[in-house]
Amino acid sequence: MSAQIGAAPTRGDMKHVTPADILVVDDNKSNLAAIEVALGDLGRRLVKAQSGAEALRKLLEHDFALIILDVQMPGMDGFETARLIRGRKRSRHVPIIFVTAYTREDRDILQGYRLGAVDFLFKPIVPEVLRAKAEVFVDLQDRTTEVQLQAERLRELERLEAERRIVVERERWEAERLRQESRNKDQFLAVLAHELRNPLSPIVTGIKLLEKYGREHDGLNRVREMMDRQSAHLIRLIDDLLDVARISSGKINVEIKHVDVSESLKQAADSVESLLAEKEHKLTIAPIAEAITVAADADRLTQVISNLLNNAVRYTDKGGRIELSCERDGDEAVIRVTDNGQGISEEMREKIFEQFVQGDTRGRGLGLGLALVQRLVAMHGGRVRADSAGLGRGSTFTVWIPLADTAAAKVAKQPREAREETGPLKIVLIEDEADIRDSVAALLESWGHTVKAAPDGDHGVELIFSHKPDVAIIDIAMPGMDGYMVARKVREQTDHDGMRLIAMTGFGRDEDRERAFEAGFNEHITKPAQPEALRGALRRYKDGSSNRGISA
Repeated sequence: MSAQIGAAPTRGDMKHVTPADILVVDDNKSNLAAIEVALGDLGRRLVKAQSGAEALRKLLEHDFALIILDVQMPGMDGFETARLIRGRKRSRHVPIIFVTAYTREDRDILQGYRLGAVDFLFKPIVPEVLRAKAEVFVDLQDRTTEVQLQAERLRELERLEAERRIVVERERWEAERLRQESRNKDQFLAVLAHELRNPLSPIVTGIKLLEKYGREHDGLNRVREMMDRQSAHLIRLIDDLLDVARISSGKINVEIKHVDVSESLKQAADSVESLLAEKEHKLTIAPIAEAITVAADADRLTQVISNLLNNAVRYTDKGGRIELSCERDGDEAVIRVTDNGQGISEEMREKIFEQFVQGDTRGRGLGLGLALVQRLVAMHGGRVRADSAGLGRGSTFTVWIPLADTAAAKVAKQPREAREETGPLKIVLIEDEADIRDSVAALLESWGHTVKAAPDGDHGVELIFSHKPDVAIIDIAMPGMDGYMVARKVREQTDHDGMRLIAMTGFGRDEDRERAFEAGFNEHITKPAQPEALRGALRRYKDGSSNRGISA
């Protein structure tokens, strides 16, 4: 492209343009022959016509540099022919030399010039004069054509230069975008390393303190609470990462039902209770004047509100105020989270919902919470907006979610806490990590279930065949026979169709979930398994459903 742009148009380009012809119009063949002899050395082809009508036909077929036109012709004379020539756009500017043997009156000459004549010659024609005049107009036509060619060439150069500038600008923009993405990625990795170390450190310390303290030591409860809090934070970070990956790949589903917003507000507020206490914030939940039911995934709606509350907690100085409210506005529910925290700059408001973007790294987190909020809200057909009067002046996040049909909601709504819990179950637990195996077994037994445990796949299969449990909870990554092999073997060799197989694994990608279901599992739970996730999987044993479309 640069070579093309550097090439300037020259007269040499004219060699690619065919020289225009000369049209000679005269009803007398002798006159045509004489003019042909006079112009023979101009290097132009002479096209001859013996009437005005024939001349007009020739003009439809060719372009001419010059027209030599006799005035006195039978039928259509030269003046009428010239008038028609000038009336056509294609031939409007072709120079015309009138030739006549009969009139020298000023009136006729003036009429010829009014019709666009460039000259007026009288017969008998002096060959040298005709050739000189014709040469002037032919050369003028060449120069006009050259100017047009140069203009076209310049327009082409301008187009190429504009394209080059666009390419350069696009490359500059893409390079800047890639640099920004690289900076975001580097910052994200640094924050990720920091955030993962933060909860791990007190957990490790807590383990050492538990080893040191006796069971009745005063500090034991504080250590346990600290470990619970940091473990929950660590799990939240990992869940955010998984959710972003699922949404980005289009592999996350939302199960839209009729949801009472007040329940979601309460659950979200409960989820940040310990964080509020830690920073001594006061959370106020505005009373809802009427029942508001929306079309939403209950878990995801709670996650949206919880993320907004977490954001408010993190970016509000100690002892701050946070308000949570919901109201009906037309056919939408409007949920607001308002704080008196550090606020948002005008520049940051433009990108606050982008991945890995944080207004202040002191707020903790990975910069994923608000990105998740925006994407989850969009999946519900809603929208979200951030408002702030500026730095140090607090912020308000507003979410709009479509309302559900209130009458239908009364029939469809089924509060989770009202669902009937399943009775005692016979469970086989297969897990090669002894600590996990013992703690999960103890948890299941505390719920009234009977548990038999195995440390590997081979012993686990034997237990399943001999014990015939209602549910088998199976780790995937085990030495020897892994969880996938266990599931396939059980499905192939047992006729116990009602048995539920639950994968409990550290492999949490969507591909891992699909592979588990293909192997014969009914449920997929990622480690560390939360009690609520286990309860949900066991509850679904009764109705025969699974969590295939649910993140667990």
